[in-house]
Amino acid sequence: MSLSRRTFTLLLSLGCLPTLAAAQSVSITGTGATFPAEVYAQWARQYSQDTGVKLSYVPSGSSAGIKQIVARAVDFGATDVPLSQAELDKNQLFQFPTLVGGVVAVVNLPGVASGALRLSSEVLAAIFAGDIQRWNDKAVAALNPSLTLPDARIVRVVRADGSGTTEIFVSYLKQTAAGASSAIEPQGTKAKWPGSVTAVEGSGKLAQEVKATPGAIGYISSDYVQRDHLTAVSLRNKRGEWVQPSIEAFSAASRAGGLFKNGLEATPLLDLDGVGVWPIVTATYILVPRSPASPERAGRTLNFFYRSFLLGDKAVAGTGFAPLPLMTQARIVGLLTSFKAQDGRPVPVLGESQKAAPVAARSGATGKHV
Repeated sequence: MSLSRRTFTLLLSLGCLPTLAAAQSVSITGTGATFPAEVYAQWARQYSQDTGVKLSYVPSGSSAGIKQIVARAVDFGATDVPLSQAELDKNQLFQFPTLVGGVVAVVNLPGVASGALRLSSEVLAAIFAGDIQRWNDKAVAALNPSLTLPDARIVRVVRADGSGTTEIFVSYLKQTAAGASSAIEPQGTKAKWPGSVTAVEGSGKLAQEVKATPGAIGYISSDYVQRDHLTAVSLRNKRGEWVQPSIEAFSAASRAGGLFKNGLEATPLLDLDGVGVWPIVTATYILVPRSPASPERAGRTLNFFYRSFLLGDKAVAGTGFAPLPLMTQARIVGLLTSFKAQDGRPVPVLGESQKAAPVAARSGATGKHV
């Protein structure tokens, strides 16, 4: 994000509102995925204005977010790669989705407009594997007969840090172009790329590097494309359509995959069959302790997400993300109000003024839902 690796801390005076029994001066701390950090920043600003509670979030990457919440060093962790049920059980964590977004291949080819360059998954994999090294390679040219492609070296820009974006992107290449991507070695939230690549820390630096390097290609979350005016690549989806990244294309993937239709289990959203589907889509997730040690502190954390689902869709508009389906949000809100602490006490998520607040009350102000 533009906030990459930079902590944003949002403070307002501690005038306690009746949303929690005692806001006091206890802060909420979280860390993890850079993918949704800008949206979380907007939600946090609204929450601070409404409650006076300090909230700090460090967009440090999915790997760091998982490690920190497992160690109980923060109130919540954020990850683009969901944990398995076995991992959740082992670490006594509860996982829920917050947003839906896409991973997008972006390039720096002077004179080529966003969406004009078309790449199949096989050609995209061959580029990132280092087998296609020049932009006027016949495989690229065959997909783009209307473009004049330069006889220029392709510069691959990748993430050096542990990144959910990397894991999702490599998973897509492996799933759809196993042969062409065989030389790319997945390493969890990292990858080993053949040959010489430019590796940078964080999404923000990747965006900067691609913009500063003619001939570059990289992969990044969808919000950057819009905010930083990056040149996106069109991809061919499973149905054979050439599609550009958009909220509608991400929402189409959510519908095609039946996203969280029957529960909160992680739903694969890669290379789904459907009209207008963007092929590299993911939900992003929050991790919190199932049985927190401090019910008061946990109450503030859960209240933040509770209020964000009620009020936060406005922040999603214009960010490059799609909101979760409304019924999924309603299901999560119900679960957030049913936590119990280690000593069996209920976690005080709601104040009296919130207990009757309907989840659908804000749907009219948020625009189209997935």
